[in-house]
Amino acid sequence: MGNLTGGICQSAKKLLQSIEKDFLSAQDISQKTGLPLFKVHSSLRELVIKKDSQYKMALKALEYLH
Repeated sequence: MGNLTGGICQSAKKLLQSIEKDFLSAQDISQKTGLPLFKVHSSLRELVIKKDSQYKMALKALEYLH
């Protein structure tokens, strides 16, 4: 996924941008970003808040986008 302390890879940034404002399912994130579903699932663990089966960016992850 990239080194979060020194920056993140483009796919992680794409994932975070897709959920910056909205809760989305992993399937929706995959469709919106073009990332494979398995990669979406593996990337979500540190970077998001999960509510039911949808995801939104965690505040901690915001610093990696700006």
